[in-house]
Amino acid sequence: MEWLRLIGFCLLAGALVMLLAQMQPQAAALLSVAFGVLVLGAALPRIAEYVQRIQSFLSSLNLDAQYYRIMLKAMGVVLITQLAVQACEDMGAASIARRAEFLGRLALLSVAVPVFMELTQMAVGVLR
Repeated sequence: MEWLRLIGFCLLAGALVMLLAQMQPQAAALLSVAFGVLVLGAALPRIAEYVQRIQSFLSSLNLDAQYYRIMLKAMGVVLITQLAVQACEDMGAASIARRAEFLGRLALLSVAVPVFMELTQMAVGVLR
């Protein structure tokens, strides 16, 4: 039910932004970004719950804590990048949104490289 409320909030915000855009486009863009931040803030408890479930799952597999940190960093990069991209698009800066998306992908790659290197070392160790 909580998600339905948030979706309803988004629909209401979208209608308000659409009405305001006709009179004050700059204010509508800022209102859109503000609503986006509010929705993210409202969703954080649910995100924290997912993080907790992932941590429990990885603990049950007896994996090193570094995998948990890497997954958490990756999730953070994805969420922050998506918020930035959508905010830029809402403000009419599509080209900057694409740059933010590119930087998010680079950040995600930098998080994933240590895992890739370790998995490669493990595979080479098995093959020897």
